Amino acid sequence: MSIIAITRASYSHGKEVAERVARELNYECISKELISLASQEFDIPENWLRRAVEEAPKLLDRFHYGKQKYVAYLRSALLEYAVKDNLVYHGLAGHLLLAGIPNILKVMISATTEERVKLVRERENVSEKEALKIIEKFDKERRKWAMYFHSKDPWDMSMYDLSLVIGRLTIGDAVDEILATAKLPAFQTTPEYQRVLKNQSLAARVKSDLMNFYHDVEVSVENHTVVVHIKRSLKMEEALTEDIREIVMHIPGVKDVRVNVIPI
Repeated sequence: MSIIAITRASYSHGKEVAERVARELNYECISKELISLASQEFDIPENWLRRAVEEAPKLLDRFHYGKQKYVAYLRSALLEYAVKDNLVYHGLAGHLLLAGIPNILKVMISATTEERVKLVRERENVSEKEALKIIEKFDKERRKWAMYFHSKDPWDMSMYDLSLVIGRLTIGDAVDEILATAKLPAFQTTPEYQRVLKNQSLAARVKSDLMNFYHDVEVSVENHTVVVHIKRSLKMEEALTEDIREIVMHIPGVKDVRVNVIPI
């Protein structure tokens, strides 16, 4: 029982690797489905979210709530899946969206330039020069997205437990490496890790709902109590506590709410 987050470069066979790993383990495999879930969960048009993935800095800067709200929705939607365990996720920066979950196996799938060019030319029927331009554009956009939302370079290998390069390895080799690593004790779901995951999922859901009203909140869960951290004048503490409790107490799984007002 484990959760595998695969970050993949464009034209790297990453999707194929992820799907084969999921089949071998009999795990659920999701990627773009995350957009659909977030769309339904938070009543946002799916086509808007899909465009936001491709044009994040341009599109989201036109909205008052900015990037934080969008990331909160995605994280909450992904954690809903992750709580079920036995999951392979390949898509939007899963290793970042699942930050704080100790047993996530974080994998980077890339490919040699030669392998990527070959794949682009096969799929797009373009010259080698055009293929290189397409790869460069995708890599630039992926880096822009990750830096904009998380201030992290997606090609920083220190963020991953496993980095695999197709071209040096076959697809089958990569699948075997992931399967072997996923069996290690560090990546097994224990009762304690499951408790952490459930707390993180509840905190993410509460934060997503609160960000409709307070864009600067942070949320944690301690001993079945939701703790909301917010920077405001202490004069506002009583009114804030009443308002936040009213918003949060209806969320399934919330048993109590404590508001921690950080003086400004």
